[in-house]
Formats: sequence, structure tokens, C-alpha cells
Amino acid sequence: MKFQVSLLVCFSAYACAHMCMMSPPQRGSMMGINAIGAPDCALEKGPCGDRKPHARPIRIAEGSNFTVTFQKNLDHWLEKTPGHFEIALLHEKEERILGTIPDNGEPSLSLYSTNVTMPQGKLNASLILRTTYVTMNHDAPPEFYQCSDIELYGGK
Repeated sequence: MKFQVSLLVCFSAYACAHMCMMSPPQRGSMMGINAIGAPDCALEKGPCGDRKPHARPIRIAEGSNFTVTFQKNLDHWLEKTPGHFEIALLHEKEERILGTIPDNGEPSLSLYSTNVTMPQGKLNASLILRTTYVTMNHDAPPEFYQCSDIELYGGK
């Protein structure tokens, strides 16, 4: 019985954690993110996994290029139906996709970085930069989320 409980706990940890955002920093903590199955990477509920906004958003110049870096904490790739990652900017009920990266089956703990261009306008408004892992794997949850709070300011 003790062995079965230990095995269940082990598999439960691996089944719940899938993506962390490094830059800009994700909401909540980043404790243990270099281990497969890190609890702080386990956000399955959109748009931001019920994480509270940061008190101080990251300020980014409007119209600027910004590098988003995130980690695939647990791989859910399937050759028949490969998934992808999306980077989106959210403001109230508006969502704007800034970039998409294919999931090519890189192993768990792989890092991804991509440059996105921040839009013009929406200055000094509370915005959310969100990364989404769209798994396309019928044996896994369909999506995993991470969010960071940002504010755009006039670039010139």
C-alpha cells in the first residue's frame, strides 16, 4: 500500500506541471522550476490560472521588440498532433496574439525565446502578457497558462 501511494504521488506531480515563464517574470513564484513537475508551472485554468496580478507591472516601451522566454516544464508532444505555444497580450476582454512557436518535441525543461513587438497605444493601462502551451494531446489537458503583468509607456 505504501508503495502504491508513493507511486501515485510521483505520477500526480508529473501530471500537473507543464510550463513556466521566465521573462517577463510569471505571476506567483518560480520555486523549483528546474525540476520536471514544478507546482508553480501547473496552471490549467485560463486566462492566468487564478494567480493574482503583480503589484508592480513590468514597464515596456510601446512599439518595442521584447524577448519572451519560457520553459516547457513537461513535454506533451505527439507526432500525429503536435501542439504549439502562443504569446498573447490581454486587455480587458481583448486578446491579441503576438507570436506562435511550434512544439517540435523538445524535451521537458527546454527553454524557448522569441521576440514579439509590443503594440502602439494602451499606454499606462494594466495589460497581461500571457504564454499558452496548446498541447493538442488528447491524453493531456488542452492548455497550460502563465501570465505576467505589464504596462506600456511612450517609447519616445
